[in-house]
Formats: sequence, C-alpha cells, structure tokens
Amino acid sequence: MNFRANTIDTFSDLLLDVAVLLISNGANSTRTARNLTRVSDFFGYHIEYFFSHSAVVITISDPESSESRTLVRRIPHYGVNYSIISAISILTWEISEGDYATTDDVEEKLRQISQDHSYSEWFKFVMIGIATAALSKIFGGTHLEFVIAFLAGMFGIIVRKLFLERHFNVNICWFIGAFVSTSVVNCFRLMGMQDYHAALTACVLWLIPGVPLINGFLDIFSGHVVSGWAKVSMGLLMVFMIAVGFYLSIFVFGYG
Repeated sequence: MNFRANTIDTFSDLLLDVAVLLISNGANSTRTARNLTRVSDFFGYHIEYFFSHSAVVITISDPESSESRTLVRRIPHYGVNYSIISAISILTWEISEGDYATTDDVEEKLRQISQDHSYSEWFKFVMIGIATAALSKIFGGTHLEFVIAFLAGMFGIIVRKLFLERHFNVNICWFIGAFVSTSVVNCFRLMGMQDYHAALTACVLWLIPGVPLINGFLDIFSGHVVSGWAKVSMGLLMVFMIAVGFYLSIFVFGYG
C-alpha cells in the first residue's frame, strides 16, 4: 500500500481535514503539527503549516516531482472532545504503520470519528451540575447549597446550549450562562436561603475556559505565538463575560 497512488491534491485535502478536526476539538498546535508531520513524513511528502485562531494553512510538496499545493481552511467552531483527538492520533499512527490501503478508507474513518458523540447531551448537563455542586462542597457549602449549585450549573449550561444552537456570539453565550447560573442561586437567596455563599462562588466555575487558556500558553511556549495569543485572548474575554454575567445578576437581584 502506498498513498503515492493518490494525487497530492487528495493527500493535502486529507491532511487539512485532520488538522481542522484536531484544532476544532481542543488539540493544541504542537499536537496537531505532530500528527500532520507523522503522516506526511511516512509517505515522503514535505509539509509546512501555519495555525491561526480562525484558519489553518498547509503546504504539501513532493520532493520527487517538485509539485506542491497550498490550502487554507476556516476553523468552523471550537469545542472540546478528547475522544476525537485521541481517535485521530491513533488513526495517524495506524496510517504510518500501513494499516490503510487508500485515502478513501482514511476519509471514511475520519467521517466516523467526526461524528463521535461520547456522551448524550443530558448526561453532560447532569454531570456538569454535579461538578458544580461538588465545588460548592469543597468551598464548605451545606447540603442545600449542593442542590442549589447543581441546579445552577445544569440550568446554566442548558440555556447556554440553546443560545449556541441559535448561533449567538460565543461570548454572549458565556455571559448568558453566567447570568442564568448566578440568578438561580439568587432566586433561592431571595426566598430566604441563609447559607448561599459557597453556591454563589461555585455556580459559574463550570464556565471557566480552561482548555483555550492552557492550549494558548502551550502554543506560545512551543513557538506558535499567533495561535497561542489568540486562544489566550479568547479565554480571557470569556472570563470577562463570565464576570459581567455574574455582576449583572448580583445587580438585578441585589446582594445582602
């Protein structure tokens, strides 16, 4: 088996699919580059790449024929799905070991990987609620605060998802999620709840953009400065929107 039987156009399209899938599901630039290089080196192609926050640029060249191709593709969205990242990493190792006969086989496998949804949406909602509730206990919250924090986290992510599905700006969605989660706690406080500080502290922590911030700093330290600072900036902007949503809820409902 040899991918040389396919054109450089087909091969470059394949690698671009891999790059976009990795980055859009939470892989940092170094890991993405490592996967691309692993495949291209095995089949004798030379690859150059550039990652920005909004697009991927790759150039594939064939040293034997001096043929080359440059492609640019927009990154359609950002999410976190480490199952997809792990599956693609395994796939690139399998490709380099000769386990696939044609690029068509690889493209079919990529299609299957891209449709991977490890958990149902409602399972995610419940588990995020539990994580938020557990944080309130870490902060010394009562059993009632545990329940309130659970409801705050679950309602917050449900509302945020509704707005994301309607293609609202992602920063607005983070603001709305923070406002809803904080407002759930404030509603119970207005109904006479005495101990609420731990729940109020924990209710928005599910929104903290850990993956963009960590990937951003990793990219910067690895030399991918443009993509790194873009991710850090987006992460900090999300943190700011969380703070705005939290403050607005406190302003609306009062604090006492």
